Amino acid sequence: MGAPGSSFALVSSPLMHGWGDIIAQYLIRERGVAMPHHKMEYTAFANGELLPQIPESVRRQHVFFVHALQYPDPNTALMTMFLTNDAMQRASVDGITLVLPYIPYLRQDRKDKPRVPISARTIADLVESNRAVKQLITIDMHAEQEQGFFSIPVDNLSSVRPFSEHILDRFGTDTENIVLLAADFGGVVRTRRLAEELTQQLSKNIAFAMVEKRRVGPNKATIAGIIGASVAGARVIIGSEDIIDTGGTLREVINFVIGKGALEVVTYATHGIFSNNAEQYFAEHNFWVGCTDSIPRSPEYYAANSWLTKIPIAQYFAEAIFEATQPGGSISKLSTSRRRK
Repeated sequence: MGAPGSSFALVSSPLMHGWGDIIAQYLIRERGVAMPHHKMEYTAFANGELLPQIPESVRRQHVFFVHALQYPDPNTALMTMFLTNDAMQRASVDGITLVLPYIPYLRQDRKDKPRVPISARTIADLVESNRAVKQLITIDMHAEQEQGFFSIPVDNLSSVRPFSEHILDRFGTDTENIVLLAADFGGVVRTRRLAEELTQQLSKNIAFAMVEKRRVGPNKATIAGIIGASVAGARVIIGSEDIIDTGGTLREVINFVIGKGALEVVTYATHGIFSNNAEQYFAEHNFWVGCTDSIPRSPEYYAANSWLTKIPIAQYFAEAIFEATQPGGSISKLSTSRRRK
């Protein structure tokens, strides 16, 4: 990582709500690594054009750039990142590792109808158009095969570890009537991994089920039933959803499961976007949702949305950054829980 003799620096976006400070503090406290931390400064011209500036020199340093790709909207956030990458390249950095907990435009990863883009590939091409960008660290890409759109190394962290640890904190070892449920076919792999991790930690099998959907028309599907363990009388954990956007599909699944006699339904999701006033629906129905802070939000937001529980992952990323700086370091070893014996 970086040229011989280079050092490392941490650069963070002001919209990361303290991620940069958490990462820098972890590195010095737990690893004894004093990585300089620079907070980006952004101004704008009268017409809205952005002007990024790095407050201090990063010459001959390999920079870990921690950036939020949702605020104020995905398009502006992407443009901000591209301009910042250019500023760092022109500041003579040795290289850039993009630390992007959430990456937009990955849901369109194939041409499923005429005359549409493969947006995920376009994002990869745009990222790599800057030759200083050497690596990408993220969590729960929409589909794991999207790593293949990139020529640079991609470390795609998994939410299985933070979710399994939180589930054990919430339920303890009382898992006799818990069922892990995949809300659709796309979530089966992530949910199975979560079930396997909990099985490893508890030394007993965790019940698993998935929602079966049937297509009834163009872009329309209905829930046909549940395959696997029964949810009647169970505490159901909808595990490891990658994205909650409007929440429409999730609401349908929750209502269906409750109708089948579930005693309790909780949901874990990596990226909580919550478009179209999704917050209002979850609040009105008192649904419990646990989301990572891959899309950082203010303390005031969480105070106003008590149905939402933040599952912090900045330290998880700090561990990945540390491993990325070490000769022979392994980011893959971080995927399993720290509680495993």
